[in-house]
Amino acid sequence: MKKLHIYHINDLHSHFENWPKIRRFLLEKKAFHEKNGEEVLLFDIGDACDRVHPLTEATNGKANIELLNQVPFDAVTIGNNEGIGNDKRQLDELYDDADFPVVLANLYDPETDELPTWAQPYLVKELASGLKVGIIGLTAPLYLSYIPNGWNPKESDEVLPKILLKVAPSVDLIILLSHVGIIEDIHIGEMYRSIPVIIGAHTHHVLPEGKHVDDSLLLGAGKFGKYIGHATVSYDSDRIMDRKAELIEAENLPEEPGDREEVEELQQRGEELLSAIPIADNPVRLKADEGHTNDLLLLGLDAVTEYAGTPFGILNSGLFLKDLPEGTITKNHLHQILPHPMRLLECTLTGRDFKVMIEEMESQREELMTKEITGMGFRGRIFGELCYRGFEVDPETKQVKVEGKELSDEEDITFVTVDHFRYITYFPTIENEGRSRLLFPYFLRDVFGLHLEDKFPITREK
Repeated sequence: MKKLHIYHINDLHSHFENWPKIRRFLLEKKAFHEKNGEEVLLFDIGDACDRVHPLTEATNGKANIELLNQVPFDAVTIGNNEGIGNDKRQLDELYDDADFPVVLANLYDPETDELPTWAQPYLVKELASGLKVGIIGLTAPLYLSYIPNGWNPKESDEVLPKILLKVAPSVDLIILLSHVGIIEDIHIGEMYRSIPVIIGAHTHHVLPEGKHVDDSLLLGAGKFGKYIGHATVSYDSDRIMDRKAELIEAENLPEEPGDREEVEELQQRGEELLSAIPIADNPVRLKADEGHTNDLLLLGLDAVTEYAGTPFGILNSGLFLKDLPEGTITKNHLHQILPHPMRLLECTLTGRDFKVMIEEMESQREELMTKEITGMGFRGRIFGELCYRGFEVDPETKQVKVEGKELSDEEDITFVTVDHFRYITYFPTIENEGRSRLLFPYFLRDVFGLHLEDKFPITREK
């Protein structure tokens, strides 16, 4: 009986704290198995990039590809942070210098109705033992974000049947690199019995021993480089006999001299690159207060409503993480203040639904002021205080007034906020009733920077 060892990471999100250990472990394991005559494959399942890290922001993710090149990955797929954290041009250039293939079957360019040139829907590898392995890649089809960014995503059921008809008869084992989330992974396991191994991501699920769904073994290694996934496939000739999974905790791997310095250097390099790009000359320091309305938050509301061309805006104080200093403001300042990879969301509701949404917000206002939240693009600590622009809410009656008049039920109102408000569960009316669109290509910090640049320009004398 022969063995194939599969090692995988996913959802690193530019958390490089354990990267030296992860890299060393994967290189050592690859050498160890090959020395013992065993097959080994290495994969990354997407969201390796995250613009929360200054080096990712400064290089549009290309520094992350440099790091991935340090490991001989057999294939990677993309996550939403690669796919929509970059504009179309940036994504088209992201893998120019990659030393590994990108497998991705469900993201199309509407201009050509083809996959992007840097991706292939699947890959067939014939190992030294003669085992033929088909490798397919999928990413989460987030229509609201991908379509305005110039891409046409497709559901797994739209692409998998045709690929499996082509690939399954010619290989002994199919591995799916799946950045679509655990719920869809379960669906795929139930629907497609010809996929014995599904390596999952996106929902950051942790499966210490894997999860069997019919004939499929689902894998998941959490997030942020905390775990390295390892699956062992035992086979005899071309027949799969057994599959087992485990997780290795990266923090417990041995540390070597220079590891911490390497991680710190990545941070420093990013900050230096961003600090070299001046944005504005700010006349007065504005202090951040994550739990309360403040002048920095109000300046942010000025920026987003002006950019969206609507007088109505809603932001939360927890978005602003650091003070805006007096003097020259650089891209590094903006990144530290607003590290979130968030787009602006323009949403139109009827007056009736808008008042329902405000009721949702007001009923949770006190709780949200100190509520710790994570994910869905948010990179802060607490949600903080809700702040409105262009309308008032009577604290007693909860009536919504615009220019002193109560908003009518039939009147439409268009407001701007951040995409986070649609993805979190606190304000369901936005998702259920809103006519929404994301404003591309800029992130919240970019819009804020454009406003500062216009309001407080750097003079040539300075």
